[in-house]
Amino acid sequence: MSQKNRNAMLWLLLVFCLAFIGLGWQFSVRSENYALREAEKQAINVLLAQRAVHSYVSDMQRTEIYRLQGEGKLPADYFSPQLMSRTYIARQIMERLNGERRLRGLAPFYFKLASGNPRNPINLADAYELRVLRQFNAGQRGDFREVVEQDGEKWLYLAVPVQANSANCMKCHGQPDQAPADLLRLYGDTAGFNERLGETRALISIRVSMSEILAEGRDQSRVLMLITGLGMTAVYLLILGFMRRLDLKHRIIQQQNVELERLAVTDPLTGLLNRLGFLSALESRVREAIRYGTPLALAMVDIDHFKNINDQHGHSVGDAVLKSFSDLLLGKLRGADVICRWGGEEFLILLPHQDASGGAASAENLRLALQQTRFAPVDRLTASFGVAAYHPGEALQDWIARTDQALYAAKDAGRNRVSVAPPPRAAG
Repeated sequence: MSQKNRNAMLWLLLVFCLAFIGLGWQFSVRSENYALREAEKQAINVLLAQRAVHSYVSDMQRTEIYRLQGEGKLPADYFSPQLMSRTYIARQIMERLNGERRLRGLAPFYFKLASGNPRNPINLADAYELRVLRQFNAGQRGDFREVVEQDGEKWLYLAVPVQANSANCMKCHGQPDQAPADLLRLYGDTAGFNERLGETRALISIRVSMSEILAEGRDQSRVLMLITGLGMTAVYLLILGFMRRLDLKHRIIQQQNVELERLAVTDPLTGLLNRLGFLSALESRVREAIRYGTPLALAMVDIDHFKNINDQHGHSVGDAVLKSFSDLLLGKLRGADVICRWGGEEFLILLPHQDASGGAASAENLRLALQQTRFAPVDRLTASFGVAAYHPGEALQDWIARTDQALYAAKDAGRNRVSVAPPPRAAG
């Protein structure tokens, strides 16, 4: 993979990691909020159930008992907490409800009708409940909600004030001498009395454990995080695979472009440069020679009587001879020399750092090497050479034309020889 794509994938990985961490935080917050909402629902359900109990006791049971007392069927001072005490009845119902919850492995609800002056000590408000009760009596309205920690466990605390003392309430919570005799026999005349009219004497105190709900929320968060992590990993791997395929295609295209560029400047038969490639190299070498003041020479080579080879042996043999001929030339040249197949059986050689005489000497060495080499199946070959030195200011086409004229001069002189072109007239 390219460095650019590798960097892009590293940045994407960083973004995914940050997104995963952010989502984990969001899931954690949502699980906390979910636990709080569920705990509130449970607490409100308990509260509504207790309000229903209170309403039933006040509206039904007490009314019925007062009716029976009015008809003389019950003593006027009759009092039974099992039938008339809303606090007692509510506590008994909650104890049975929590017993059922324990049987099913559920955390019990904390429920208490808390008072600072309870008739039954079991209803005595703790310090926390007394503080909330004072807030209610100081004018705070509505429910009191707060998440509290106790023994390392989180609880939702909900407190609701009971109805403010009315005239009916004062019968049992006012002065002891006005209370029913049965009530005094049960609880005495010291606790639960001397309340003031209009004051909130107690509150419904409910605590709902959030541990189970939090555990459930965290389990859901872990599942969501696992699904999210797997999803993000799958997406990342898909993108990674796509980037790798894209990178592979890009490399293939680059390789194809390089190959196309090579083919564009390469002769397919001999593997040498073609005209286009040679002219590009020639321009570069000429600029370099002009800059440093070094000589340059061109040698044009033509295989003598090559047409006879094609006519006698066929073009496939002719092609093989051309390949062997070009390989021999290439093997005899210096590393700085540049050779191309100019066309047909003609080859053009650039000889850096060679003047006319040096180029002629190099051409002569090549001619002798060719003459001494056997080329199956045509045995021996000869070639004619034309050599021309470059003169500053001369156009490249003119220089090549002078080299071509020198080649024709060698052919006209009998072939298998080297001919050197005279300087251009402008230089003469």
